[in-house]
Amino acid sequence: MEHFWIRLTLKVSFVATLCLLQISSSWGQENLSSQPEHPLENQSEKQAEKQAEKHSERQLEEPPGKEGEKKESLTRGQKTLLLNAGAMGTVFVYGLVKWDYGKQSFHTENEGWFERDTMYGGADKLGHFWSSYALSHLISYAYRKWGYAESEANLYGGLSNLGIQTFMEIADGFSSQGFSYEDFLMNILGTGVAYIWGKVPNLARKIDFRMEYTPEFDHNDFSFSTNYESQRFLIAVKADGFDVIKNPYLRYLEFHAGYYARGYDNFQEGGPDNRRRYLYVGLGFNVSKLLQKAVNTRALDYIQIPYTSVRKDFPLD
Repeated sequence: MEHFWIRLTLKVSFVATLCLLQISSSWGQENLSSQPEHPLENQSEKQAEKQAEKHSERQLEEPPGKEGEKKESLTRGQKTLLLNAGAMGTVFVYGLVKWDYGKQSFHTENEGWFERDTMYGGADKLGHFWSSYALSHLISYAYRKWGYAESEANLYGGLSNLGIQTFMEIADGFSSQGFSYEDFLMNILGTGVAYIWGKVPNLARKIDFRMEYTPEFDHNDFSFSTNYESQRFLIAVKADGFDVIKNPYLRYLEFHAGYYARGYDNFQEGGPDNRRRYLYVGLGFNVSKLLQKAVNTRALDYIQIPYTSVRKDFPLD
């Protein structure tokens, strides 16, 4: 029975990967049904003839090679396919080198959620939520730059992220980590929230989901994505998103609520147990709002700069 489920999972993951790559390549095809076949069909016949004559004159006036220079080397469909295939390929190669992919037969791990005796006290679960949320929006941003409509980019960004994250989770099943249903569900939740926030910009104006990383300035910083000892995860409610707040200084304030865990990296069974979990609330400074005055970026809607907030901790242990 175990071999049956292993073979089934391998087949499903393989087919799902092929489907995602095939679908992603079709995303870049022109949607002919949403555009009139002839852009001049709503004009009168004389107007259409005049427009055609002007277009021909412009073509004659343009120097040779000008049109060719405007064409990009890759279509948006090809870029989309390369992004998805490249991301999965990168995960696979990195997993072979760093995460012992392929060293074990497929298996699952019941990792738990936020219990004290879990591997990271639940910080890793919030890491999966946050990374899915942030990566969905990052991929959506790339799709918008490639010419997708806002609604298309929002949907395809979430689907691409979920496909990549699912591929990674299934590949984990063939390593010492194992496939985690908890991680899988948090990936879905993060992607879903990212999609809703993309559909309802008014929510994105008011609420951010962020990760704060305080560097240790040692070798641990090279693995910052899984260095949960230096991370905090938080929800930031921004005064700037509420039109009722008129004071220009108050609009830089934020209310924070978050979670983090400490003492898990060095814990060993039978030794000292310094594992601790914390909830916290605080007030922060909206660095992103200030940065917008100089640079058009929303990166700090996803990252909390250390030492830009004050907080009150509530130990759970």
